Amino acid sequence: MMKITTLNNQEAEVGNIDVPQLTALGVGPTVQRLFVNSFITDHAGRLIFKFYWDGELKDKEIFGFHTCKLGCSIGIWTSGDQQHPKDIFLFFSAVEAIAYAHLNELKFHFLNNCLFVALGVRPSKYQIDILKNKFGKVRYHTVFGNDILGKIYDCKVSLWLSNKDCSFLLNEESVQVTEISLAENLKSVAIDRHKFSYFSFCRLFGKRPNLKAHKPSKKEYGSFLGYLAQKNQY
Repeated sequence: MMKITTLNNQEAEVGNIDVPQLTALGVGPTVQRLFVNSFITDHAGRLIFKFYWDGELKDKEIFGFHTCKLGCSIGIWTSGDQQHPKDIFLFFSAVEAIAYAHLNELKFHFLNNCLFVALGVRPSKYQIDILKNKFGKVRYHTVFGNDILGKIYDCKVSLWLSNKDCSFLLNEESVQVTEISLAENLKSVAIDRHKFSYFSFCRLFGKRPNLKAHKPSKKEYGSFLGYLAQKNQY
């Protein structure tokens, strides 16, 4: 079973927190403090987020003023309550987690019982199974972005949490969702591509919702990081 690396619990003083990349995005000291022990800084000043699997370093997400490399492995990055979280927030990237926390700081009290998890750009059922086995009954939130891929992964994670899976076939008009099962009569529905979402999937496929999918309120932004970066250009 995967051992999720425990983060250093030593908290830095708020007045001493000033990560240039995060400050440039507009991320305040409270959220910087929340995440400061979940990354390191390399010789070039870039933020390095480490992804682990079975206690071994598998990948790194790198974020700097001129660099952005996402994780692409079975490893995961975590930050927050490592022992008894009540809410688990899932992301493609660690930097997206920081952007989301900044923009929703007043909506959620992230200091209490929240765990942030970056799965990389290729989330898998194995990663979700690890979280299920380690933390038991918790509330899951997906924060995968506003594009079609993010919406599909909202559905995939929901299915994986229920020990099920579906294939998602895209064409110009629709998303064809087909159950993956050994049964003969497989459930299959076509959902209008322009109306496709986790909500429409649950309603038309007949699945009970078991997570909350979060999207930027302004649909022109594909991610919370994109919204935050654009917001702080003015």
